Amino acid sequence: MPYLACLATPTTKAESPAYERGGRIGRRGDTLDFRWRGAASAVRVEGAYGNYGFALNRIGANEWAASVRVPNLAALVERFAFVATNADGKVVRETMHFNGPAASPPTPERGAIEAFTLESRHLSQSRQVNVWLPPGHSASQRYPVVYIADGAAEFGNELLAAMQAGRLPAMVVVGIEADQAARFAEYVDFPKREGIPSDPARFAAHERFFVDEVLPWAESKFGAANEPGSRSVAGFSNGADWAAAMALRHPGLFGRAIVMSPIMVVEYAIPDAPSTRFELSGGALEPPFALATACFAQRLHAKGGTVKLRWWPHTHAPVQWRAAFLAALLDEPSATLPDAHACDRFPADPL
Repeated sequence: MPYLACLATPTTKAESPAYERGGRIGRRGDTLDFRWRGAASAVRVEGAYGNYGFALNRIGANEWAASVRVPNLAALVERFAFVATNADGKVVRETMHFNGPAASPPTPERGAIEAFTLESRHLSQSRQVNVWLPPGHSASQRYPVVYIADGAAEFGNELLAAMQAGRLPAMVVVGIEADQAARFAEYVDFPKREGIPSDPARFAAHERFFVDEVLPWAESKFGAANEPGSRSVAGFSNGADWAAAMALRHPGLFGRAIVMSPIMVVEYAIPDAPSTRFELSGGALEPPFALATACFAQRLHAKGGTVKLRWWPHTHAPVQWRAAFLAALLDEPSATLPDAHACDRFPADPL
């Protein structure tokens, strides 16, 4: 599984005397070295956004270490948290940033984002929808459109430089907010099951809100495209599960699905020869999501679907999804699809 991070044997070389206590992150080629100095009974490193973590090994009286090999480490921008537990149970948490030498700087350009409140007859409540509009937008024109989960219309800012360079056409990004108390239920196409907060009726109501209310509203008010070749649906995490479900359930509506770090898609039913093009992505430092992505990619391919898969060095974090969003729309080079055993590995944790 060359796309996943894996633990490596840490070096025990002494650190600089200037390093008194707390955490330290170093880089050696494709390997991150994590160090902690100070009294503790246990030390872990976690991704700042969760879904990734491992224990450091004690290599001295008050020194702890672990090393992790990360594919494409030079492009990584990430926040890590050292979590040290003392003998008395007190927890010390220290967050540190890592910026790889090849990491892309944040895009400074910004488009216009407007927030709207729609009254939904299907949800029987109001719901916020955020819309990103390109410079010079005119509602009298038709624009390619991306519908994205979690109200993340600001992802349009990642596209602006490419639009200005002529690599992408001007487009509209529509972000659909979920009810945060029922996000899983609205985004994941899953039957009722003990221990899982799924609700097929709530999912169906949100689906109808999106298809019957949001799409025609965006098309009439902002000139969003009304033909599948110019419509995309996107999301990350459970929002990726939603994007995949919309593409599978409505293949005549969406030409492309940008599915970033999904998790529940491993149990989705896939029809033969799905017509939507799937752009999948996952991070080396989010093992359960990366394995679910690999499995879904293989299952789509086996059913005759068009699939592109990209790997990133990140944890389950927005920096990954912003990069993946742009790469999908630019149709950047993709990775080799996993073999037929991809689903055998889920949900094993390789770390």
